[in-house]
Amino acid sequence: MKNLIFLHINTGGKELSHEELEEAKEFLKSKQVKQMIHKTEESHRRVMESKITDRTVM
Repeated sequence: MKNLIFLHINTGGKELSHEELEEAKEFLKSKQVKQMIHKTEESHRRVMESKITDRTVM
């Protein structure tokens, strides 16, 4: 099963041109974005494993 990721691109009310939309799609498929997602998932996993959350009292 694939994880779904929703993304909002804040354009400040401006409509993206076809070229700008294609550029955004290519960026989302890039290795850089995949690495950012992987790092975020790993960080989240470590936090959940340690059970340290914003509700933990130290």
